[in-house]
Amino acid sequence: MKRRTFLQASAFTAAAALTPLDLRSHRIAPAAPVVKTDWLQDAVQSALDAGATYAEALFRRDRSEMLQLRKTDISALESSDEAGIALRVFSGGAWGSAAVSSWEPGRPDALASAAIASASQLAKLRTQDIDLSSREQAGRQAWESPMETDPFAVSIEEKIDVLRGLTEKALSISQIPFAVANLFFRRMESELVTSRDAVLRQRSTFTYPNFAVTAFHQRLRRMDTRSSSLEAQAAGWEIVNASLESDLETSMQEALKLQTADPVARDSYDLVVHPTLLWDLLFDTLLPHLDPRTVLALDGNRPGDQWIDINNLANITVGSELLTLRADSSLPRGLASCGWDDTGRPSPSGTIVDAGRVVRLPFDETLPRLAGFETLGFTRTGMWNIPVAAAMPNIVMNAGTGGTVTELAANVDNGLLVKGRSRVMMNPAKTLFRVRPQMAWMIRGGEVAEPVRGVEIETSVEQFWKALDMLSSDNERITAGDLFPGRSSALWEVPFSVSVPAAVFRRIPVYTAQEAG
Repeated sequence: MKRRTFLQASAFTAAAALTPLDLRSHRIAPAAPVVKTDWLQDAVQSALDAGATYAEALFRRDRSEMLQLRKTDISALESSDEAGIALRVFSGGAWGSAAVSSWEPGRPDALASAAIASASQLAKLRTQDIDLSSREQAGRQAWESPMETDPFAVSIEEKIDVLRGLTEKALSISQIPFAVANLFFRRMESELVTSRDAVLRQRSTFTYPNFAVTAFHQRLRRMDTRSSSLEAQAAGWEIVNASLESDLETSMQEALKLQTADPVARDSYDLVVHPTLLWDLLFDTLLPHLDPRTVLALDGNRPGDQWIDINNLANITVGSELLTLRADSSLPRGLASCGWDDTGRPSPSGTIVDAGRVVRLPFDETLPRLAGFETLGFTRTGMWNIPVAAAMPNIVMNAGTGGTVTELAANVDNGLLVKGRSRVMMNPAKTLFRVRPQMAWMIRGGEVAEPVRGVEIETSVEQFWKALDMLSSDNERITAGDLFPGRSSALWEVPFSVSVPAAVFRRIPVYTAQEAG
């Protein structure tokens, strides 16, 4: 279940929430077979023997597990495990690829023939040069994301006990008739064998615990939902119990306080944006415009819809001078952290946006070159049978000197403190957005005051990021990522994290949502 689906599912009516749920899903997948290094090396050699200039074979295994409790009943218990091999070749001036499931891989030379045939067809459309200088060569190396306890080794019984402990605690409060809790685990394993005699093995493990609680006010007929502030991280079971209970306590208290809050008055406010909301706003509103396919008008969208395009790329300002974003593929617990990309290049780093100006884009060698503009080569695949393509690395937003969230609020006379990830609605061109934070408090004379309900922010992406006026110090920073990106762009097929501080945005339009009550 995707995060946003989970959030929507948690906002059921009180009557529906009281309906017990039986075990609806219990699917456990058999383990996927593993292909030996020799098979991958034979596929690479077969491609060279058939005339390829370069070849790389990528074995990829993806394993996942999901558990959900609604109230105290198990509503979902699923796992999947699949694997396959993709062979990528450069032949005749073009890249070609072919993939096969590891359940029935067949002969290595058959896969090589299919990849060579693919390159031959693409060469009829466009040819290019190849540059292998940045790829690893001649050696066996390995990389693994750090973790203390393997979540796949923890028993299902223990996992269910953790979830039930959360929902039972929430349901012990009479004003909270519904609670849902989830655990998601994912592991990505790969082995890359190249014709440069490199063998690179990698393993990343992701853990994502979350919950939502729904409070209901009988007299006012109000229902308010608060969810966990925790997000997916590259880590093990150790993060599950790290702060779930305290996070649950905070969420319950906030949901209850929201029940009797007054609606916000429609106006333009200075916003202190908590990092639990800011990371998602950056993820959804600004980063899609840094997709090279969108900039080059290769994404299939309507021509002329790009905010950033090839003609204004060198001069456009996307935010205030405080906005600096950098790629960091070694970010601790980052979902895109790795030793190498899926073509054997060492994990990249570099500035993407500098003082509000775009200075570099993620890229891969199959895209047309941007003359006079720097790129950041980072190529990955979301699954074994999807061709590798340019991917988004972890993105780190530089912090400032504004101190804590409370200290940021001290610089606001009339404003709002907004907190908590919510669904971000975008227009087709992704130039306008609307979001309803989970929580909001009035700020008066520099002091955080009473909570208000029905806060809905609606503005343009450009206006919002150019209104950035202050940044907290690093002590307010969080790192978060979407484990199930689910975007139409290939840049979002592989999970990545965003690391942000808190921030102040000046004079942002705020409306009262109909649900204000």
